[in-house]
Amino acid sequence: MPPALFVLEAGGVRATELTRGPWAHQVMHGGAIGGLLGWAVEREQRQLGISQVCSRLTVEILSGMPMATYEVTATMVKGGKRTALVDAEVREAHGAGRGGRLVARATSQWLTPAAPSDGDPGGDGQSLPPIPAERADPGANPDIDYPRPGFNADAVDFRFVGGSTEEPGPGRTWLRLDHPIMAGEETSPLVRVATLADLGAAVGWDFSPSGGAYINTDVTLQLLRVPAGEWFYFDAATVVAPQGLAGTHTAICDQHGLLGWVLQSQIEAPSEIGFPGGMNAARAAG
Repeated sequence: MPPALFVLEAGGVRATELTRGPWAHQVMHGGAIGGLLGWAVEREQRQLGISQVCSRLTVEILSGMPMATYEVTATMVKGGKRTALVDAEVREAHGAGRGGRLVARATSQWLTPAAPSDGDPGGDGQSLPPIPAERADPGANPDIDYPRPGFNADAVDFRFVGGSTEEPGPGRTWLRLDHPIMAGEETSPLVRVATLADLGAAVGWDFSPSGGAYINTDVTLQLLRVPAGEWFYFDAATVVAPQGLAGTHTAICDQHGLLGWVLQSQIEAPSEIGFPGGMNAARAAG
């Protein structure tokens, strides 16, 4: 098993097999891309030396991203005592033959709380369901050809409370990231959430009116405070709209209570795209 989802090297950041998604076994899962961009904006923001909360992270995936080495950069668009804006980009490494083509990007907003945190996130998580003892095993599903090792089956620990990634309709699950984002580095709670956020569309997926699958190429994570701990609770559902559009809304909690939300724009996938295991498996794959 690789040590992490990514490895820092002299030529950039190399994706390991833990980033692989089920759509094509050499292409990265959107969650891994979101985690990489979250890592980049957080690292840049720390240069301010101000204790701020990431209130919003929006990730846009512009192209399928094979496992490869990429150039990852972040820019402080605005640095201030009360608010900050940080952008990040992922480009193909210059050795890839396409001259550093932009393949993913992110924007983020950071806010300074009115009072310093004392380490206690507050909230009351007593109304949340307990974390189930049984871990789900996506790799055992015969309808989906999950890569092993890969993101869904090996990088994430799912503990379902209601629904599953194999059933259409709303879903509820506890989940945590099983491996570091970057080899040799501790993964922060923010980067853990950024890595898991794309899975809202897998937990709360649904069919289009024609029976087709939806795909998403963006993720917006809205946070009320600094995340705490490793475990996060997702309550996700997809709302279907006319003309082949939809949106997935996910409420996220940690063990202290409500943490924030994820929004994902969705469009019906072209019928000529061949998904492993069929349309149901396509949305279950995330």
